[in-house]
Amino acid sequence: MKDTRFKISSIAILVILAALWLMPVYAMLNTSIKTQEEVANQEYLRFPRKFAIQNYLKAFKALKTGLINSAVITIPATFLCVFLGSMAGYFLTMFEFKPSQLIFFWIVVASFLPYQIVLIPITQLISSLRLLNTYAGLILIYVILNIPISTLITATFFMKMPVALQEAAALDGCKPFTFYIKILVPVSIPGLISAAILVFVQIYNEFLLAISLTRGPKIKPVMPILAELKGSQIAQWNIQMAGAVIVSLFPLAIFIFLSEYFISGMMAGYGKE
Repeated sequence: MKDTRFKISSIAILVILAALWLMPVYAMLNTSIKTQEEVANQEYLRFPRKFAIQNYLKAFKALKTGLINSAVITIPATFLCVFLGSMAGYFLTMFEFKPSQLIFFWIVVASFLPYQIVLIPITQLISSLRLLNTYAGLILIYVILNIPISTLITATFFMKMPVALQEAAALDGCKPFTFYIKILVPVSIPGLISAAILVFVQIYNEFLLAISLTRGPKIKPVMPILAELKGSQIAQWNIQMAGAVIVSLFPLAIFIFLSEYFISGMMAGYGKE
């Protein structure tokens, strides 16, 4: 009897928490198909009287350039972060290197420090390199800021690799870089994809640097453009919420298709001998 009550109460609590967690998602989807009149009346949670699908067409038209810019910036920046971060993680975990623990400590510190505290030096650096309002400037900064977390994730995964694997490869004459490319990368795909997903989402959702290092819509990523969809005189929350749905589809699709690798990369590993 007590077990039954406990299960029922646990399910009830989970349902309530899930409903609270999903409420903002419902408000976003609901508002995205409302008319401007309903938005003006602040009817955010009430089901719409008329479906305004044209909100999505207007939002997509405004966001199209930003989505392309975000793809041009985010995809190569993510690849470089994972490649360089995994190379660093490989060196720090699979070679005898005395300062590795100290380096790991500073990598952890760098991973969790808010980048806003170095916004002015970052802007000065990009300006001195004449990379303001360029794809290269944004890619460079995103790579610099996200290599630590990529190194930390991949190194944690590499630590679980059996030492015998590298030793056997070395006995067969396999050089370190060849071992990395032909052996370590294939067996570490879940860990690399986990790092790639986290880095991709972090870069794709970034707002402050995207607006600080760009001028005008030509290079600007999608997040600053999404923030501008509300309008300056009339609050067009319906257009902005439609844009938010569109913007969220890209990372959501990536996470859904790669969720199996992401979960296995976070949970699985190799026992170290």
